[in-house]
Amino acid sequence: MLLALPLLEACDLTGPGLPAGAEPFVPPAVYQQWWQLTEQCSGSSGSYADVSWYLVPGVDVIPLGDGTLVNGRWDPSGNRIILAGDSEFAGDLVRHEMLHALLRSGGHPRNAFIARCGGTVVCTQECITEAGSAPQPDPDAQLVAASALEIGVDVTPGAPSSNVNGGNFRMVVTARNTSSSPVIVQLPASGDVGLSGSFAFQIIGGAGARFFIERAEVPELRRFAPSETKRFIFDFHIGEGDTRYYQPPGTFQFKGSYSDVWAPNPPTVVVSP
Repeated sequence: MLLALPLLEACDLTGPGLPAGAEPFVPPAVYQQWWQLTEQCSGSSGSYADVSWYLVPGVDVIPLGDGTLVNGRWDPSGNRIILAGDSEFAGDLVRHEMLHALLRSGGHPRNAFIARCGGTVVCTQECITEAGSAPQPDPDAQLVAASALEIGVDVTPGAPSSNVNGGNFRMVVTARNTSSSPVIVQLPASGDVGLSGSFAFQIIGGAGARFFIERAEVPELRRFAPSETKRFIFDFHIGEGDTRYYQPPGTFQFKGSYSDVWAPNPPTVVVSP
């Protein structure tokens, strides 16, 4: 079974003050790593210490001023990021809000949220619409199958533990165009509302296996410049939870793929409590 559990749109609109139940909180230490990842992909820099953090415990969504429900938002008033409690360890969502804070912008410029930081920050639904039309493909690009790419997978840190990095770790799946020419990958239809799949993971061990596949909602996921590597970061927090971000302890094989082409030699990882 393939799991596709999209977040509600992360957003940046200023709401009518803080939502009910919002509390200041000290973010986990891993947020500083996430901030650095967002700086790296965006090419922007800013002061992490300047961001004010708020959490609404025990909820999976928070309201905007117009009543829209989202998982998190950046508020330019006070440069604050407000998260639904259930999204505290949703790395791609948190980095989406961090990107707003770095850009100090309420919009979703396509170059930042999709072209440069796709795979590092989440951008779905309204984010994609607001980003505008995708650029035209390179007319010299060759159509290739996903098997023409070099797929890799890595788990960092290699021995996850609740005593290391606060129990947070990440799996990075990469797809590299080994050609000196631009390519466009032909992705087979996944049967999921007509969209193809791109990056995915399969974690095998314990009581069975679980899957997650990222839908190819933007054409940039299929386009590779000469020798370009695209990557997708899957974040995990050790423990039990209802979202894909939680990983229970145990010994697991972490398999990563791009369009059903699986990386060779998937690592077997002991996740310690």
